[in-house]
Amino acid sequence: MVDYEKLAAQAKAAQDAAALASRKEKESAVDPRVFFQRVTAEINEEMNKANAELLKRGMDAISRNHLPNFDGIVFLVFGAGFMCRVELEVQLRVSRIKAIICGPPNGNEVSRKEFFFGQEVSASDSPNAERGGLRIVGPSPQEIAQDIIAGIVVGTFD
Repeated sequence: MVDYEKLAAQAKAAQDAAALASRKEKESAVDPRVFFQRVTAEINEEMNKANAELLKRGMDAISRNHLPNFDGIVFLVFGAGFMCRVELEVQLRVSRIKAIICGPPNGNEVSRKEFFFGQEVSASDSPNAERGGLRIVGPSPQEIAQDIIAGIVVGTFD
C-alpha cells in the first residue's frame, strides 16, 4: 500500500527547497549595471587621488570624457598620449568589465585587462573559479578601479 500522505510531505519539502534556492539565487545575483555604476564611482575617487599626486609632480592629470551616447562605457584620458576605454559587457552568468589602453605613437591598443564578476559559475566558465566547484567570482569595485587607474598611470596593465 502506498502512503500518499508521506509522499505528499516529501514532494512539498522538495518544492519548498527549490523555491528557497531560487529565491537565494535571485537575492545573491549581481546586477551588472549597478555593479558598473559602483566601479565608475570608485574610478572617480581613485582618479582624484591619483591626480593629486600627479599634479604635485607637475604631470598632466587623468580626465574623464563624458559621451552621452556611450552608456556602459567610460573614457579616461591621461595627458595627450593615453586613452583608456572601460566597458561593461553583460553576459548571462558572468559579466565582465574590459579596460583597454590605447596610446602613442599611433593610438593602437597598448594593453588590455578583463575583470570577470557575477553569479556562481563552474570552473570551466571562468578562470577565477575554483576547480571542481562553484563560487561567486570577481574583484570588488574598488579593486577594479585601483587596477584601472594604476594601469593608466603606468601605461600598461600587469
